[in-house]
Amino acid sequence: MLGYILQRLILLPITLFAIVLVNFVIINLAPGEPVYVSETRQAGVSVASPEDRYLQFREFFGLTLPLVYNDWPATSKRKMVSQLDLLKIHPEDMSAKRYSELRIEMSDKARFCLPQLLSIAKDPKLGFETRKLALYFFVRGATRFTEPKQQKENQEIAKNNAFLDSFRAHLPKTNEELSQQVTILSNWYKEHPEGLVFAPDSLKTAFLETRLAKYLKRTLSLDFGVTRTDPNRTVLDEVVSRLKISLTLSVLPMLATFVFCLVFGMCMAIYSKSLFDRGFDFLFLILWATPVFVVAPFLIEKVALHNNYPFTDIPFPIRGFSSEQSVFDQMTSWQRLLDIARHITLPLLTIFLGSLAVQTRLSRAIFLDCMGQDYVRTARAKGVPNSSLYWRHVGRNGAIPIITSVAGSLGVIIGGSVIIETIFEIHGFGKFFYDAILNRDYNVMMFSSLMGSFLALVGYLVADISYMALDPRVQLGAKA
Repeated sequence: MLGYILQRLILLPITLFAIVLVNFVIINLAPGEPVYVSETRQAGVSVASPEDRYLQFREFFGLTLPLVYNDWPATSKRKMVSQLDLLKIHPEDMSAKRYSELRIEMSDKARFCLPQLLSIAKDPKLGFETRKLALYFFVRGATRFTEPKQQKENQEIAKNNAFLDSFRAHLPKTNEELSQQVTILSNWYKEHPEGLVFAPDSLKTAFLETRLAKYLKRTLSLDFGVTRTDPNRTVLDEVVSRLKISLTLSVLPMLATFVFCLVFGMCMAIYSKSLFDRGFDFLFLILWATPVFVVAPFLIEKVALHNNYPFTDIPFPIRGFSSEQSVFDQMTSWQRLLDIARHITLPLLTIFLGSLAVQTRLSRAIFLDCMGQDYVRTARAKGVPNSSLYWRHVGRNGAIPIITSVAGSLGVIIGGSVIIETIFEIHGFGKFFYDAILNRDYNVMMFSSLMGSFLALVGYLVADISYMALDPRVQLGAKA
């Protein structure tokens, strides 16, 4: 078994990489613009131009690079000229969306095409507007943005940016001014090759200067980025602060469901076609068909609003994971535990009823199938007591597929329950993840995908180990 576990642990990062790759491509290729100019003020940038704020915002979140392969340094001068000529067209002569896409594309690739842009700006055979645009995008591509982790380089970067901004603030109006600026920038470019030169045939540039490579590099260092709405809030901190809520609202109903579905499933299978079986089967069918957004308001109206918590005169809380922070901080540890238990009673009951209905009906079918097997009939013919028969032969064998079903749900823990958290006003990860999807917050979406996949893989590994504990005939990793 140890060899099998080691094999699964070795395959774990490979599987996670494949899952991350697929999700990364799908999320980044989803239609729609992830960032809008009106939102760039949230990045805290100090650039005056709205376009510069927008581009800096995109670069801050790594949206200016190709997805998985970077061939921009190999872009030919001829192709660059044709793209610049398209930008010379007045925006009214083409759709605003197309014009914006062209400017964004040129701004993104400018960093990797500085030699081509400089060559175009020097070429006297080309028109003045084309050369002027080439000079503008050269300045845009050569501009670098400071980062808190690069404090030693920030002074040099700020100095170079101030030098480049002077050219952008005074765009040339004549060919003579253009030639002078090109000469000055050409000399500056030769003196500052570090970080500005990308060889067109470099495999390092092709595969490492991409969104995927940058994301994987940060992920390996456990840096999952920041939220899109506030760059001062890291994704990891936001998730950790909500993880206790997601774990509580997911793990407790999952464990309770596993225990109760075994009990009800076994009893319904033993008394199959009896009034007991038909009554509970009908009840669970109703619960299974009733959505949580109906069960939750029903419990709030019929239970919480007209009753107190059992054996107390305290009313049922209907919102939040706990009392207000000012009140919660004054409580002792035992009081805090009771306070959380009171607040999550209705949310847990809502989740538990829905999952119990599904798993119980599944358990009943599995146990009925096991009771019809030859080994059960043989054991009964040998006089094995019913308690031993149902526990050792039916229960242990029937629990194997149930464990698979329950373990597979471990991957959705990180997602929480959006509907439950919304109805009961609980600030868990489910609502946080839902808002991230609406806001196209790639960092949160990718972290959720990564953690969900990791938990699902761990759940299936735990399920495999449980198989051997329930059935000694199962030999993990054994060759046929």
